[in-house]
Amino acid sequence: MSKKRTVQDIEKELKRARNEERNTRNITQNKKFDFIGVDPESKETERPDSSDVPDYIGPPKRKKKKGMDSLPF
Repeated sequence: MSKKRTVQDIEKELKRARNEERNTRNITQNKKFDFIGVDPESKETERPDSSDVPDYIGPPKRKKKKGMDSLPF
């Protein structure tokens, strides 16, 4: 007679199969050597002031952040 398998046995077998499948996948290394962050070859573009060009209302200039000076501790 064939052996009757319980639900727990089937779940254990399924878990074993899933773990085996997870552990056998190939992990490839990333060989991209691109820059991380800002491109060092990029140049800062100067925006014209509103007084330089007539009838031009541009976005306001960006202010630099103060950084660590404003921390209370």
